[in-house]
Amino acid sequence: MVETVCTALVGVFFAGWLAASVLNQFSFGWWKRLVRYDRLGLVPRWTFFAPRPAREDIHVVYRDRGETTQGAWHSLTPGPPNPWVRWIWNPGRFERKAAIDLVNGLRNTRQQLKEHPQALILSTSYVGLAGWVVRQAREESAVYREFAVLTSTGYPPDQTLSIEFTSQAHRLEP
Repeated sequence: MVETVCTALVGVFFAGWLAASVLNQFSFGWWKRLVRYDRLGLVPRWTFFAPRPAREDIHVVYRDRGETTQGAWHSLTPGPPNPWVRWIWNPGRFERKAAIDLVNGLRNTRQQLKEHPQALILSTSYVGLAGWVVRQAREESAVYREFAVLTSTGYPPDQTLSIEFTSQAHRLEP
């Protein structure tokens, strides 16, 4: 008897959680007021088809600099594989996702720090990107390393590339 009651209570709990999760996918005003008390974030909200989906690709590139020379730009993350293979074999997707998350954090922080742009280099996103970039293999003559965030829209040959952010040159440890 006790086991049946416990099983029923667990079932009701999970059914309620499922119902709350489904309701949270819609923009009901009364629900928004209620779910704001979910301090632990237990009720998920999935935005697979956001109102403003991504319309650009993000690229993080870096280069080494010597005292008088500049090296070639290198991509921080590998490009996606062929679309026919991507659904089975896509080992770089987590790195690309991490780079996108760090760049979006950098964008948000930059927006918040409009009045103090020099403070951006102390943000978690900037430090994370800089640390990731500095850990890449380097040229022997490298003394400094810098990185940039580029955005691209469209497809070659009509692809448009824009520089969104460039870092300062960071001195590399010998």
